[in-house]
Amino acid sequence: MSDAIGSFADTLREAIDRRGLALHRVRDRLAHRGVVISVATLSYWQSGRSVPARRGSLAALPHLEEILGLEPGELGRALDATRPSPDGPPCLTSLWPDHADVLARLDTRWDAELDRLVLHDLLRVGPDRRLASMTTRQVLRATADGPDRRVILHHQRDSSVDLPRIRPVRGCTLGRVVRRRTEGVIAAELLFARPLRRGETVLIEHEVTSVGPGPLDLRHGRRARTSMREYCLEVEFDPTALPASVSAYCGEDAWPVELDPSHTAHLVRSDAPSGSTGLSWTWPDADPS
Repeated sequence: MSDAIGSFADTLREAIDRRGLALHRVRDRLAHRGVVISVATLSYWQSGRSVPARRGSLAALPHLEEILGLEPGELGRALDATRPSPDGPPCLTSLWPDHADVLARLDTRWDAELDRLVLHDLLRVGPDRRLASMTTRQVLRATADGPDRRVILHHQRDSSVDLPRIRPVRGCTLGRVVRRRTEGVIAAELLFARPLRRGETVLIEHEVTSVGPGPLDLRHGRRARTSMREYCLEVEFDPTALPASVSAYCGEDAWPVELDPSHTAHLVRSDAPSGSTGLSWTWPDADPS
C-alpha cells in the first residue's frame, strides 16, 4: 500500500476496478452480510458526488474493505483525507497576499470547490533567453454543484516588459481580465461551457504568450493551495541558448535536472503537496545582477 492517501472516491473506484466487480455485485455481497447500500449510493461514492456520512454508511466501510481486498481501515483513512478541515483549505488570496486587490476584482468564489487533479505546464524559452509562451492544461473536479470558472494568476518577476496575452485554447472562454503592469501580474477568469455538478470533471487549456520581448525570468513554479494528483512541468529551451544548469525544487528540497535530446527539462510530481514546486535555471555567462 502506498503511503500517499488518495481521495475516498478514487480509492473506492480503483478497488472496485481491480476486483472487476459490477456495482450490483458489490451491493449483493454487502446484502449477504446484512448491510444495505444501494447501487445509486455506491455510484455516488465512487464518482465523488457524495461520501459516507450516516452511521449505517460508515458501518459498511469495513465490509467493503474485506469484499474489495483492501487493508483494514484503508477506506476510513481515505475518507478522513477527503473531508475538509473545520477551517477549510487556505483561500486563494493566502497564496497571493500582495495581489489581493487584483483577485478581489474577479469571481473567486468557486476556487475552494474545485480540486485540481492534473496540471501540465509547458514553457518555451526563445533564443534571446526570454520566455516566449506557456501552455497550461489542467483537469479539475467539482466538489460541489455550481463551479463555472477557474481564476488564474500569472506573475512574471521581470516587470520591465509588457504583460503577456492570455488565450483560451480548449474547454473554456475568457472572462474578466485584470492587469497590473508595475507588479508584473495578470489575472483572468477561465469560463467553463456550463456549471459543473458535484463530482464532475472538466479539462481546460490556455496559453500565455509574450507580447514583444518576453520576461527574463530564471524560474517557474506553482504555489498550490492544496495537494494535486499530478503536476508536470516542462521547460523547452532553444538549441542556440541552452542553460548552464537546471534544478527542480519542491518546498525546501532541490535537485539537479538534465536536459533531454529535445533541449527540454521536466519535473513530474505525483500527489504533489501544497506549497511551491517548480524548475529554476542559470545561464553560462549570466550577469550576477
